[in-house]
Amino acid sequence: MDGPLNRAGRLVSWFVRPFAGQEPSFYRAITACLLAAGVFWQMNALNKTYTTRLNLPLAWHYDSVHYVPLRPLPEALPVSVTGQGWRLLRANLGWGTHPADLRPVPLPGTRYLPADAWRRGLQLALEGLQVNEWAGDTLRLTFDRYATRRLALGLPSDSARRYMAQFAPATVTFRGPASLVNALPDPYPVAVNSNDSRDEEIEIPLHTPARIRASASVVRLRLLPRTSPPTRGRHRRSTSPTH
Repeated sequence: MDGPLNRAGRLVSWFVRPFAGQEPSFYRAITACLLAAGVFWQMNALNKTYTTRLNLPLAWHYDSVHYVPLRPLPEALPVSVTGQGWRLLRANLGWGTHPADLRPVPLPGTRYLPADAWRRGLQLALEGLQVNEWAGDTLRLTFDRYATRRLALGLPSDSARRYMAQFAPATVTFRGPASLVNALPDPYPVAVNSNDSRDEEIEIPLHTPARIRASASVVRLRLLPRTSPPTRGRHRRSTSPTH
């Protein structure tokens, strides 16, 4: 029966038969021709113009001594570009390209980087390619000033009712975004474990909120039991005015 499989087998045999029993040089010549044809086709394809999307690295430049971003700045940005195949291939492989230099104005608050600043930085990094669109149009940049506060250390309110504490160091300097540093309580509470010894000096790690650094990562303290509950202030006796 002359089915599809039989016809396919005869077609393959007809195609392979001329190559059977040939000298090795014949096969080398055939391989060279196929490679040359593939290279020619690839070079011809790379000479055409294409539109694609690249993941371009970013380099941020701002006054990092006095300002800090409240949210991480992106390290890369998807960009739609149009250009010759050779240039797109080099850009995809990272050959001859460099990060886009972006220079935001780090004033406190949330802002958007102007479109002109985006386009200038992207176009300089992607020289020879046309930038069509990018995903940074709606990217919010939130900066804050650096601030420093020196705070005394203390116990949380529940522990302070039962114990007094002697800290070393007694005060710690905190540095970070002003909005976060100014919100720190004074004195700064240091949590203690209920199993900590009351008779000897112990070391406790000093935990800080994210994006805030302290001048000490570990503090030493000694807990002293209170003989009477702490008072909030002195009570004055009321006196009646004399005439």
